[in-house]
Amino acid sequence: MLNEATKEDIEFLKSLKIRHIFDYRDEDEAALMKNNPYEQIGAEYHNIPTYLNNKKLLKIKKVSYVAKLFQKVTLDDIKDTYRHLPFNNMAYRAMVEALKKGEVPIYQHCTAGKDRAGMGSALLLGILGVGCQEILDDYLKSIEVKEYIENKVAKYIPKLVRKFLLKRFQPLFIVDKELFIASIDAIKERYKTFENYLLAEYNLDQDDIKRIRQKYTE
Repeated sequence: MLNEATKEDIEFLKSLKIRHIFDYRDEDEAALMKNNPYEQIGAEYHNIPTYLNNKKLLKIKKVSYVAKLFQKVTLDDIKDTYRHLPFNNMAYRAMVEALKKGEVPIYQHCTAGKDRAGMGSALLLGILGVGCQEILDDYLKSIEVKEYIENKVAKYIPKLVRKFLLKRFQPLFIVDKELFIASIDAIKERYKTFENYLLAEYNLDQDDIKRIRQKYTE
């Protein structure tokens, strides 16, 4: 996460001349941040929460660790989140608007970097014309850092219940093809085509898409 960026990391990010940073975390997640690297990087910072829109997960998030012992998260629970992420998402709309205006490079992140930022990255790649299979392959690479994500989350869980809760909430730490497909199917169900989706949700017409692809791809 950016709040753990070293001086070397900050210097590298500064060298990229990033225009916008989109932070998709909820307010309570962002409040846990110990450092504020954004001003150092010199980019315009936007904390626009990409809410889970999942009543069960939001309820679990708010209860005590003792209450969490009696809860369990399944892959189907996470699918429900993925079905909502593509729609009426103000954070993604702000990101796409920056792309449309040519205000790049951009940097997008959440807490784990696999769900909210993962789908934001998938959206960006789709706009640029990358094929669905290639996007899926890129998305699934996050499984390589599963252990890293678990270790970061574990720091906030009391040691006495840490191992048990990590096991009960295992789907929160992975990516899965079914999750990605849940978003794609939801888009197809509502809009039939990806182009229709881009027009309805982001006001990107065919000319906009063509211009963006000509500008950012070879």
